[in-house]
Amino acid sequence: MSLSLIKPEPRPIFSIFSKIWLILIAFLIIILTAINLFIIYKNYSLKNQTQELATTQISLGEETAKIDEISEILGKQIEIASGINASNAILKQSLHNLFDLVPDSITLEEVLMDRTSLIIRGVTPTKDVFNQLLASPLKSIFNTSNNSFYQIKNGWYGFVSTNKMDNSEGYNE
Repeated sequence: MSLSLIKPEPRPIFSIFSKIWLILIAFLIIILTAINLFIIYKNYSLKNQTQELATTQISLGEETAKIDEISEILGKQIEIASGINASNAILKQSLHNLFDLVPDSITLEEVLMDRTSLIIRGVTPTKDVFNQLLASPLKSIFNTSNNSFYQIKNGWYGFVSTNKMDNSEGYNE
């Protein structure tokens, strides 16, 4: 005897609300897994970029150190060059002054100038003219002055004047 008016149907394991909840939970798990994978990928990418930037920073630091060394070397070379330029100006002025010292009656044949010495070869009409007009100023400039004379065919005197000073202030090689 059957008391029910409807035919009995088998009852489903999951109800429609349970299925909706399960689908929603599965969807959330998929979305969270995708977000987690995206974060892992970004983390890996940032780690690689950090390593690349660290190596770039090291190489740039080395290049900066090299540039600093080159800059320091160039600064020293500029100082040396300006010192040489200054000594060349002094040397030029000294040569100009030397040639201003030489009177018209004395003819110079050779002038050898070193850091501490000056050797002059030339011709003078008499020893006295040389001693009064050129030897006296040279003795006041240099510490030691040695003059030697020799007679030439026309009656004039050839001379060699060797002058030395103890210090070499203002001259560079």
